[in-house]
Amino acid sequence: MHQGHRNLQDKNERKEKPPHTFDPVLLEFLVCLLSKKPLRYEALTNELINEELGVAYSIIDGIPNMIPQAARMTHQNKKQEEMEH
Repeated sequence: MHQGHRNLQDKNERKEKPPHTFDPVLLEFLVCLLSKKPLRYEALTNELINEELGVAYSIIDGIPNMIPQAARMTHQNKKQEEMEH
């Protein structure tokens, strides 16, 4: 009977946080795989952003997709822009 009480308590603790949301605490551990630099969480687009490279990693069901080939380019990098001008 004690075990059943614990299961109920676990379910209640899980309800405090909505499912499938990104936990910003993960930013302490995650870095861009391309540059090895910290990322910024953008809540409006639900992405992790590398400002320097202009790369946005999507977050699906609360899990960041850190595969560089699946990332979206937010802008051209500065070297490309300088070469075009």
